[in-house]
Amino acid sequence: MLATAIAVGRYRDASNNSSARSADGLQGGRGELVSGSDTAPASAPLVGAATGAASVLTLDGSIAPLVVDGEPTIVMISSRTCSWCKQAFADIGEMSGGRAVPRLTVLTLEGAEVGIPMVGREKITGARLVGPASSSGKVFLTFRYPGTPTFVAVDRNGRVVRTMPGYPGRQELQRWFAVMVGEQETP
Repeated sequence: MLATAIAVGRYRDASNNSSARSADGLQGGRGELVSGSDTAPASAPLVGAATGAASVLTLDGSIAPLVVDGEPTIVMISSRTCSWCKQAFADIGEMSGGRAVPRLTVLTLEGAEVGIPMVGREKITGARLVGPASSSGKVFLTFRYPGTPTFVAVDRNGRVVRTMPGYPGRQELQRWFAVMVGEQETP
């Protein structure tokens, strides 16, 4: 697995001094959610700040926010040339068994339209397909994520709960899939 600028793990509150921060402000390790909830603490970064892609281009060419407010989302950053992305899509397609995955946003580095055959090949339905909002956004994302796929779990408040660079294997992906289909709020 290639390293990325995002650290792996649940976000830990800033008061926990035992963890190091990565370059983009996310903390590694296994932190906790806000006690008694399924959301990240208010100190957790918003997904736009964490990914560098607050706005994206949709399939119809309009600019939209990366995630829809009020709904937990898994953002999968992918690339057309990524063999591990193909494996992840194959597993997601098999796990879905024809069910829609409405809480999956596929951010394809080469553009939203490139995601169509990637999800179509595996009969994945209901995913939101987006791409970088500009050519500079594409360059920024490409350098920020030298390895794909990268999965980002976002809570209903738009805050990053957990990130996972690389293909995690089917067992771990199953936990993330539960969020994609709306069975869980966080992986």
